[in-house]
This record gives sequence, structure tokens and C-alpha cells, in this order.
Amino acid sequence: IFQWEIEKISIPTETGNLKVMEGHPPMVTSIQPGIMKVWPMENHIKVGNEIYISNSKGMVFIDGKIVRIVSAEATLAPEDSESTLLQNKKNLEEKIKRLKSEWSIEEIEKALIKLGKINADLELKKMLQTA
Repeated sequence: IFQWEIEKISIPTETGNLKVMEGHPPMVTSIQPGIMKVWPMENHIKVGNEIYISNSKGMVFIDGKIVRIVSAEATLAPEDSESTLLQNKKNLEEKIKRLKSEWSIEEIEKALIKLGKINADLELKKMLQTA
């Protein structure tokens, strides 16, 4: 989605939001569906408002100067309407209930990841409406 110089970034992980700034110790960890918050810079000068990105499950690679994020899906502004997202959420929740009775673990995991991304899109859409 982007390649910019940043002041810092907040990334959703299994253990909570990971905040990364220059000099962060090198690490690799998984990210969870949620909202990333990025504080951009231009020529080493903070440029103002933070940027919000809804993301799906993925990985983050940090080497102290560069943060690389790999995610199946990431969105700066959800294209679907709130009603479409809510309907998709409802459909996925019903599918997950059905899959649980069928013991389809892999399909349940895929559906839960999609559901997490839809929830992140809904949260981002609400944030953008109030901004």
C-alpha cells in the first residue's frame, strides 16, 4: 500500500499493538486483522496527521530501520458501504456456525481471518466518518 519514511507505526499483533520507532530491536512476528496506525514523515520532518490502514493477517519484519509488512489484504479506505460490510459480516458469522458443526478447522480459520478484516474495515470506516 505504501513505502514512506515514517516516525512510528502501531501494528496489531496477537499480544496487542506493537509500536515501532527507529532503533527498534530486530524482530519478526505475526500480525492480526486490525488497524495499523502510521505517522508519516517527509525529509525527516513530521508531516501531520496519522494514516490508518485496515489489514488482514500477515507478518511484520523489523530490522531497526525498516519495517516490512506482508498482509493478504490492506485498505486505506474501504470501498464497500457500511451496510455491505455488515451483511458480509453476518454471512461469515453464519458460515462459521455451520462450519463448526462440520468440524472444518481450516475453513473456520479462513473465515475467521476474513471476519477479522471485515471488522477492521468497519472500524476504519467509522474512524474516517468521524475525522
